[in-house]
Amino acid sequence: MTLSPPQCIFGVHSVTAYNPDTLVPYGTAKVIGSATFSNTGEIIDLFGGSNLYPWKKEAGIITAEGSFVFREYPDWAFQAFLGKAATTNAAETGGSVDNITNRNGVSTVSATVGIASVGIESGLEADVKSTRYVVKVVSATTVDIYAMSDIDFATGVDLSFQDDSLKITAAALTVPSAGGTVSIPNTGLELIGGSGTVAMTTGDTASFTSRAINDGSTEVVIGSDTSTYIDVGLILHGQKQKDGTINSIDIYRAIGVGMPMGFTEKAFSEAEIPWGAQYDTIRGGVFSYTRVKNK
Repeated sequence: MTLSPPQCIFGVHSVTAYNPDTLVPYGTAKVIGSATFSNTGEIIDLFGGSNLYPWKKEAGIITAEGSFVFREYPDWAFQAFLGKAATTNAAETGGSVDNITNRNGVSTVSATVGIASVGIESGLEADVKSTRYVVKVVSATTVDIYAMSDIDFATGVDLSFQDDSLKITAAALTVPSAGGTVSIPNTGLELIGGSGTVAMTTGDTASFTSRAINDGSTEVVIGSDTSTYIDVGLILHGQKQKDGTINSIDIYRAIGVGMPMGFTEKAFSEAEIPWGAQYDTIRGGVFSYTRVKNK
């Protein structure tokens, strides 16, 4: 009789998060750098008298925690680890622009005496860029437009900054009264004036965001008063080995807090996400380990 082959864990295949009450999955991540689970305990010693060694030892508190290194940012991870579910938008074949919002003062955006809305010009959908814009009132009827980045300026007709102020309009735009429109050059967008006579306050500002024609997008606001960190179940799979062995750990109930997002020159971003496991009263345990040899 010979010894059995060693039972090993090799590599990492995926991390899947699920609702620990319903077991419905939130999603899975497969571009993983590592998935660690530190299941370490404290040993309590009994000392007394002149003996230099402990008389007895007992198990103390066990710490069950770990971390993942994600090299992708799936939409479900925002709900699982950042306390807020993301909004996943469908493809926008004509681009999109959100509602313009007053930022400083209240006169820039007005249904009657300011800018009523921002729209996409018919036939110029291909010129819409993915960026954030700021509108600054420079007189009662005129505004300058600024962009926060030139990341998408080459989409459609080229757009460029006028100077270091990040202004994109060579001359101030006149916002027309009575619902008239004025183009924002080379952006595929237009400002729509209020229904009355435009009369804005110099120095007031507003902002809006547009998205170029796309295959889908994700939006989420992190850190609001409605953010709630939730319990998640976690299933970690090692890489399937050449002999068919598959190792997996099912963490019944855990909480993960935080998902760093870094931007590094000529490098893919990665996020180390810490998490801690807890006892699950429904399933009567903390985690289970499974090894299956398929050959």
